[in-house]
Amino acid sequence: MGVIVLGVLLALGAEQLASTLSLKAEAREFRRTLDHEIGLNLFAYNVRSRQSACNAKRLEDLLDWIKAAKDGHPSPGMNLHSPAILYPYRSAWDSRDGEVFNSLPAGARQKYAEFYDELRGNLDRLNEEHAAWEALRGYSISGPITTDDRRTMLREAVKAYSTEVTWSGNMPVSKAIADQLGIKPIQPDNLTKEFLDSLDDCNPVLKTGQADPAKQARSS
Repeated sequence: MGVIVLGVLLALGAEQLASTLSLKAEAREFRRTLDHEIGLNLFAYNVRSRQSACNAKRLEDLLDWIKAAKDGHPSPGMNLHSPAILYPYRSAWDSRDGEVFNSLPAGARQKYAEFYDELRGNLDRLNEEHAAWEALRGYSISGPITTDDRRTMLREAVKAYSTEVTWSGNMPVSKAIADQLGIKPIQPDNLTKEFLDSLDDCNPVLKTGQADPAKQARSS
């Protein structure tokens, strides 16, 4: 009887050991996958942040124009478009297994959760920014404007500018979390050199040769 009990205990111990080793292997693989996903997100953040200075300047010029324009003033053709973005990657995080995730060190679990909490907020900001620029896009067509037009443009331009300020403030937080996890940006495979080079282009809001009432007001 003692031999049988010992055999059962050894079998159970071997099964438990195999289960523990399997869980640890899954955790290591999951962490590699998660680190890769966060690396892709860091690169996506860099894509948007490379355009921040230009985006702020364009919005400042647009706000100057809106404030200086008058009813019936002929609105010039404008370049009204939002910054180029790569939408965040979330599939690894959203499909995580609770048991596997809980087997990671507590400090790592906390940092991963913090990063993706920030990611959710950053995505909200990107969506708000896109909506504001979409509302402005209709004013790309030249023609006379009204007070209501200017009010709408001012409201949406302020939203876009506020989003830019928030975005610039949030980026150091996300990058600090990634640094603590030892993760660096990873460039996605499908990005072309032409796209990446275009990020440094800064097209002015007012098209070349168009009158800028803000400058006219300052010089008068």
